[in-house]
Amino acid sequence: MEALHLPRRYRAIFLAGPTLTLLPDDTTALAALRGIRAHLADDGVALVPLFTPVPTPAEQIGRVRTAAAPDGAELRVSVVAEQRDETARTQTTLLRYERHHGSDRSVVERPWVLHWYSRDEFEELARTAGLAVTAVTGPHGKPAHADATDLHFRLQVAA
Repeated sequence: MEALHLPRRYRAIFLAGPTLTLLPDDTTALAALRGIRAHLADDGVALVPLFTPVPTPAEQIGRVRTAAAPDGAELRVSVVAEQRDETARTQTTLLRYERHHGSDRSVVERPWVLHWYSRDEFEELARTAGLAVTAVTGPHGKPAHADATDLHFRLQVAA
């Protein structure tokens, strides 16, 4: 997303879910917002959902959830560990994915890094990218409370 290069500009850009939260740091997020700015028509609107993740409850660490795959394999997922850094605004969750099918078994562990923003931090990042925040709503389109952690930012090209 931070290397966005499309052939034209758009009147509407929507990030599906809080995908910007998946970018690892402010520098990468700023590059992505600059890409959005470069591809947004002067009268266009971008909608960027963001959220602040909550720590995984201690009793959920190590708990295995299972599901059946269409081929009959048993799929398992669990949170192995989690680290949260409030200063860097990151949460790294180590997830374990397992697939069991007969005598076949595969196990993969992957980190899932989330990087979040306060409302003010994101608004400053947007301004730096040349975007103006024209509205901040909750997930259902109503104005967001000052302490909300699940926000949708409506952005337009800054004047």
